[in-house]
Amino acid sequence: MKLKDLLKVASKASLRERQLLLAHLLKVKPSDIYFIEDREVSKDIEEEYLKSLKLLEEGYPLQYILGEWDFYGRTFKVKEGVLIPRPETELLCEKVLELIPANGEYVGFEIGIGTGCISITLLLERKNLIMYADDVQDIALELAKENAKLHKVEQRLILRKGDIFKPVEGMVFDFVVSNPPYIPQREWENLPKGVRLEGWISLIGGEKGYEFYERFAKEVRRFIKDGGFFALEIGHDQGSILRKLFAEKGFRVDIFKDYAGQDRVLIGWKR
Repeated sequence: MKLKDLLKVASKASLRERQLLLAHLLKVKPSDIYFIEDREVSKDIEEEYLKSLKLLEEGYPLQYILGEWDFYGRTFKVKEGVLIPRPETELLCEKVLELIPANGEYVGFEIGIGTGCISITLLLERKNLIMYADDVQDIALELAKENAKLHKVEQRLILRKGDIFKPVEGMVFDFVVSNPPYIPQREWENLPKGVRLEGWISLIGGEKGYEFYERFAKEVRRFIKDGGFFALEIGHDQGSILRKLFAEKGFRVDIFKDYAGQDRVLIGWKR
C-alpha cells in the first residue's frame, strides 16, 4: 500500500496524529511525508501503523506510542506513568531562564523531575548551571537519567529518590523549580483515559489540588539562598489562592499567564 493511501484509512485520529505516527515508523521528518506519499510501505510498517492507529482511537496517548515528545525545541523520551511534557510548561523554563543570566554560576533544585525536560532544558540553556532533582518514582528517575544522557548533561544533573525536600536536607540553592501535581482528586474520573495513564502521582495534588503548595510554602525558605527564588507551575484557577498562601508565609510573589491567558507560573522570593 502507498503511504498516501495509508493516510486515507478512515480513522478518528487527526491527520496530524496520523502524519506524526507514520513519520515515526518510517524514520522521517513529519514535514517530509508529503514528498514521499507515493512510496510503497512495507507490510510490517502497514500492520504496525494500523495497530497504533487503533490504540490512538481508544485514547492511548500518541506520545507514549511514539516513545518521545518535543519540548522547548528538543526531543525527550517518554514512558507511560510519567507526565508528558506540555507546551505551557515551557513558560516555566522561560521565566527561570530570565532570572539566571547566562554568565552566572548557579545551583538549582527540581522537585519531581519526571522526564527531566525542565532540568535538562535549563542545563542546556545555561552551561554553568548544576541541577539537583528528585522524584518519588523509580521510573521517572530512570527516564530522566536516560534523557540527560541523550542530551549530554548527565554530569551536571544529580538525581535523588525521595519526596519534596527530604533528599536535599541541609542544602541551599539559588532557585527551586517544580511542576507538581495540582489537579483535585475529585476530577480524576473525569480526566480522559489517555491523561489518566500519566498516573495519579503525576497528576493529582490531593483533595483540594494544592496540598503540595501548602507543604512547599512551609519548607522552601530554608532551602533557598538570600536573593534566591522559586518557580512553580500552577493550575489555571489557583492563582489567587496561591498568591495569598505564599504572601502569608512572607514571600513576594508574581504570577504569569500562559499563552491561553490562564494563570500558569508562580515566582516567589523571600521578602
